[in-house]
Amino acid sequence: MEKFYLKPTDEFFSIIDNLKLSKELNLVLIIPSGTNALRSIINLRILKEECSFLGKNIYISTSDELIKKLAGQVKIKILEPQKPQIIKKPIAKSMGRIVDLRGIKDIKKPVIETDTEEEFEIPENLKSEFEEPEIKHKEEFSAEPKIEDEFFYKERISEEKIFAEPLPERIQKERKKRHFKISRKKIFSAILIIIGLLALAFVVYFVLPHAQIVINPKKEKVQFETNILVDKDINSTNIETSEIAGQLVETEKMASKEFPSTGEKDVSQKAIGKIIIYNQYSSSPQTLVKTTRLKSKDGKIFRLTSTVTIPGATINEGQITPSTKEVEVEADEAGVEYNIGPADFTIPGFEGTPKYSAFYGKSTQAMSGGAKGKMKVATQNDISGAIEIVKLELKDVAIADFKTVIPAGLKLLDDAQVLSVVESSSNLKANQAGEKFIVTVKVKVSGIVFNENDALSLIEKNVGDKIPQNRTLLFSTIKTTYKTIKLDLKQGSLNLDCSVEAESVVNFEEQKIKKDLAGKNEDEVKTYLSSLPDIETAKVIFWPFWVKKVPKNQNKIKVTTKIN
Repeated sequence: MEKFYLKPTDEFFSIIDNLKLSKELNLVLIIPSGTNALRSIINLRILKEECSFLGKNIYISTSDELIKKLAGQVKIKILEPQKPQIIKKPIAKSMGRIVDLRGIKDIKKPVIETDTEEEFEIPENLKSEFEEPEIKHKEEFSAEPKIEDEFFYKERISEEKIFAEPLPERIQKERKKRHFKISRKKIFSAILIIIGLLALAFVVYFVLPHAQIVINPKKEKVQFETNILVDKDINSTNIETSEIAGQLVETEKMASKEFPSTGEKDVSQKAIGKIIIYNQYSSSPQTLVKTTRLKSKDGKIFRLTSTVTIPGATINEGQITPSTKEVEVEADEAGVEYNIGPADFTIPGFEGTPKYSAFYGKSTQAMSGGAKGKMKVATQNDISGAIEIVKLELKDVAIADFKTVIPAGLKLLDDAQVLSVVESSSNLKANQAGEKFIVTVKVKVSGIVFNENDALSLIEKNVGDKIPQNRTLLFSTIKTTYKTIKLDLKQGSLNLDCSVEAESVVNFEEQKIKKDLAGKNEDEVKTYLSSLPDIETAKVIFWPFWVKKVPKNQNKIKVTTKIN
């Protein structure tokens, strides 16, 4: 046995479908009060007929009195446990004598009948309610029994009268009584069956039939061109001027690389570099004139290339914090021996004064460029070629990095972006001596991006004059090719030429098709649809399966256009 717990909002035919899926023979519908789908005698008749056709027994359990009444009329069994009344003192007085009812065996208890006269299997959770109650009585009998149920009392008195008569007459009366009840039941059931069959016939032939016409229209290609202006200063789409909003996106990338020098010549070149000078003497600034000497611990002399002023030291609570100044220096003499590494420096000009120990210098990088005699030099071609190589190597990396910063959902055209060199430098000047040199290049990628949905929206709104009025453009088939006419990064604008290709279909008059097809059979429908030139393929679907014609009621005809 399988139980189906319904909801008040369940559809009638969905209930039928669920019952068909069940593999059990006995089915019980647990129906909440107010379930509209089963408060109809026609629906209950269809429910009974469907279950009979499937060879299943259907039972109903509900507190809805209307559903109980209607279910009883169509002979659907109601599974409604009723606890039998208990007689506290089963002693009755009849015909001047005391009758002990404890011996009567035909006290009625709830019985579930089936169409096949087989015993119905009671669900486990309901068995307790169908068990025969224990009849309680006392040892002593009272002269006047107290009957709890008036109905039971009347039934029992009538039975006592029958039992008081001779056995043949009693049996004859019982048979007549049963015969009369069975006859009335059969007549009533026959009437209900006839009414149900008539109602079912009405539903089958006038309510259920539907027809659906599915049309696959022929497609026709449409091609046209339009111009769109993308501007970073526009906030929304302007249909009249064909303008949409855009964004200017920029990103920078830097790289350095070492190259060998290819030139060679006789040189006499002094090493150059940078030294940080410290002022730990006083809070007053100190000016050092051009060519001021700075001396390394190994005696190498370097001179300032320009006059500089060293800021005064900071004094806080008697503690001196030295100030600093980075200066450019040049070796006192030419030669590779002046290409020294990081070193400490003193200022010989302050020697013999308190400033000598308070002013000092330090270099963090090696001096370079010192040369004398025939040596390798970096030519101008070396430096220019090296810069171009680094630029090319940076291009792919910079563009890839540029695409990562484009906001999601925005479109970038390949010809709407520009890569430019922001700055480039070499640690050696042209014809400066050195076995190797290092170039540094910084590039910038700039471009205008836009939301393609804005462009498609503009195309869709301007497409009305591009196709006939009786046709509809299939927007899902739109293919757009963009061509940049003008890119102005300074103004932040992009002028586009758009080539549009799409497909369109005819707008069918559904009401006319319904009117023309009403009442026609399948062959007539096919002949009619094949005569329409704008239909690629079509099919008609009848429901239920026994329907062979399109209903005359146009409300039961549905025309659907399906684009393949």
